[in-house]
Amino acid sequence: MNAGTGDLSVFRVNGPNLELIQAVSSGGSAPVAVAQHGNLVYVINFAGNSNVVGFNLNEDGHLVMIPNSIRYLSATNTGPSSLAFSPDGRFLLLTEKVTNNIDVFSVNGDGTLSQPTITPDPIPGVFDVVFSPGGAALIVQTGGASNANVSSVSSYLVQPDGTLLPLTASVPTLGNFTCWIALTPNGQFAFTSDTLSSSISGFAIGGSGTVTALPGTVVASLPTGSNNLDIAVSDDAKFVYTMNTGAGTIGIFAVQPNGSLKVIGFASGLSAHSGFEGLAAF
Repeated sequence: MNAGTGDLSVFRVNGPNLELIQAVSSGGSAPVAVAQHGNLVYVINFAGNSNVVGFNLNEDGHLVMIPNSIRYLSATNTGPSSLAFSPDGRFLLLTEKVTNNIDVFSVNGDGTLSQPTITPDPIPGVFDVVFSPGGAALIVQTGGASNANVSSVSSYLVQPDGTLLPLTASVPTLGNFTCWIALTPNGQFAFTSDTLSSSISGFAIGGSGTVTALPGTVVASLPTGSNNLDIAVSDDAKFVYTMNTGAGTIGIFAVQPNGSLKVIGFASGLSAHSGFEGLAAF
């Protein structure tokens, strides 16, 4: 996603190297988040009349916009921040920071979306959404600008009509201004990046999608001022990585059997406070 130029870039992975093979218009202004399920890709366009737009990913790695796939959100300038497909691909969820809404779209057979079913989140500061392998939607609430010390994680089940059934109302992260959450591939543990407190919080995810804080909740601390903006878990579930924009480093943590984290080290080479956003691990 290239917010400044309003396009999406597609790279081919060749071992440790990336090859740019396409840059395509996002169908709106300031794309900020993207989600994929199979060959279906949707992107959030933040600016102007906020929308989501769908693409098909071809076998050669090129994106082709799906006709009539643009869907607008609950209002203008809703502050959309995150989106995720349900594991079965039937639903696409999107979070709106300004309205504090969760939008649920049904995915049609041609890849287009229904109009959204809108659920106001009762907890302030809705920000990130991810799905557990079992189908529960996990929502991170930052607590809002004036309540950043009450960040929390909630979970919901998506009903067939697009409404949300609460599972876990609100579990505090005990971190300051929590933004992003990452799950181990088996869905056993979830970790949140607590940006202003430079910490990581850990949670156990039950088979039904319930969220329980791990002992102590905060499972790792980073140097003060690290501002760990984003977080990712490796595909083998052995490591957690954080992108520390304040320090210009990548944090490396080993996942222990009980879900706690052991600090491995910090890789340098990024420019501190330079605006880096987004992290992926594999």
